Amino acid sequence: MRIIMACATMMALVVASAKAQNAATPAKDTVTDATIINLCGGRLVKMFAQCGTPQDLQVKRGDTPDEDDVLCVYGSYGFRVRDKVIRTCFFWSDWKGPIRGIKIGDTRENVVKVLGKAPSTDKDKDGAITAYGYDLKDLDADFFTNFDKDGKVWRVEVSLK
Repeated sequence: MRIIMACATMMALVVASAKAQNAATPAKDTVTDATIINLCGGRLVKMFAQCGTPQDLQVKRGDTPDEDDVLCVYGSYGFRVRDKVIRTCFFWSDWKGPIRGIKIGDTRENVVKVLGKAPSTDKDKDGAITAYGYDLKDLDADFFTNFDKDGKVWRVEVSLK
């Protein structure tokens, strides 16, 4: 009888712990562009607390083991992590909300209208503009808008300097 009671108590604790962990995982709709961007420079524990468990993890090998990263994918956004610190965040083409006032699918002209003239511009080998770069002094980070061949935003990334 004691063994049955001990097993039942253990099962109850496991279930209660699982429910508490699930309750602590925030809903996806509570995550905003500011939440994601402000996690840059933060630790993994903060990412898990604010965004929950990633849908996928991918290893991104660098030139040396010290440059290896882990990509934590949350569907329409994600984070690149090294040494338990978030180094970069991404907003991909299926992100629906604004990102510092711009949206995925915006034209280059609209990006300039909202964010101002870009301090840096990246071009491909043919001279087509592929990205605008902006300085986020408050985060000591760079904000990049990446453009597709039609000149529309397809990805936004924020990377620590």
